[in-house]
Amino acid sequence: MSATAQKNTMYRRPQGHAALVFFLLLGVLPLAAGLVYAGLYSFGLIGYLRAGFTLQYWYITLTYKALWASLALSLGFAATVSAVSFFLALRCVIALHPHLKQRGVRFSLHLPLALPPLVAAFVSFQWLGGTGMLARGAHAIGLIQATDAFPVLVNDPYYIGVFVTLLLLNFPFILLLVLDQYDRAGIPEYVHLAATLGGNSAQIRRKVIQAILIHRVLPTLVLYTVFLFGAFEVPLLLGQQSPAMISVLISQKFSKFNLADVPVAYACVVLYAGVLLVLIACFWRWHFRQSPNSEHA
Repeated sequence: MSATAQKNTMYRRPQGHAALVFFLLLGVLPLAAGLVYAGLYSFGLIGYLRAGFTLQYWYITLTYKALWASLALSLGFAATVSAVSFFLALRCVIALHPHLKQRGVRFSLHLPLALPPLVAAFVSFQWLGGTGMLARGAHAIGLIQATDAFPVLVNDPYYIGVFVTLLLLNFPFILLLVLDQYDRAGIPEYVHLAATLGGNSAQIRRKVIQAILIHRVLPTLVLYTVFLFGAFEVPLLLGQQSPAMISVLISQKFSKFNLADVPVAYACVVLYAGVLLVLIACFWRWHFRQSPNSEHA
C-alpha cells in the first residue's frame, strides 16, 4: 500500500467512527431508550399504576384479537402497496425509460415527495369522499343520480381510499429508485449482450431487467414496507376505526381515559417493535444467504 493510500485510510477511519457514534447517539439510543421505557411500563414497574412486576398487561395484549388483526392488516397492506408500486414502477421504467430521463419529468416526479401524508389525506378526502370531486363529476355527467350514490371510497371496509392515497404517495419514490438503479446497474449493456446471445424481448425483460432490478431494489423496498407498516395519518383520516391499522389502534389505546389501557398500549408498542425487528432480521439473513459471497466479502 502506498503512502498516499495509507494516509487516506487513516483519515477515513476516524470519520467512519465519528459517523457511527453520531448515528448511535441520535438514531439508535433514543429508540432503545423509548423501548426500554415502554417495556418497564408494560410490566408495571413504572407509571401511574406501578405496583411491582406483573404480566397481566401482557396477557391482555397477547389475547387481544383486535391487535393481531391490526398487525396482519397493516403488514399485508404495506406489502401490497409496496409490491404494486414496484410493479408499476418497473413497467414504467422498461417502457418509458428515455422519457423518464428528461429533466422536466424527473422534476415533476420529485414534487409528490414534498407532500406531507396529512395533506395528501385531506386532498384524497376532497376527491374520494361521498360529496367529493369524483362524486360531483360523476353526477354532473349523469353516471349517478345523486352524489350519495357514488361508491364509498373513504372509511370503507376495503381501505380503498387509504390504498389509493398511499400508492400515489409512494409510487414516485419507488419509480425514482428503480430508475436510479436501472442506470447504476448498466442494464442497457446487459440487454445488448442478452440480445446478442439470442434472447428474445420477453426473456430479456424477465431474466435480465427484472432480475437485476429486483435484486438491487429489494432491500430498500423491504425497509420502505416497514415504514408503511407504521403509517398513521392516512389510515387515521381515511380508514376505518375497526379494524384499524396498528398505528391507529395503539393511538386509540393511549387516548382512552381508562389508565389501565396505558400499560396495554405500551405492551402493544413493544410487541409491534419486536415484530418489525424479527421481520427485518429474517429478511437480511435470507438476503445475505442469497447474495454471492463476493458481494459481502
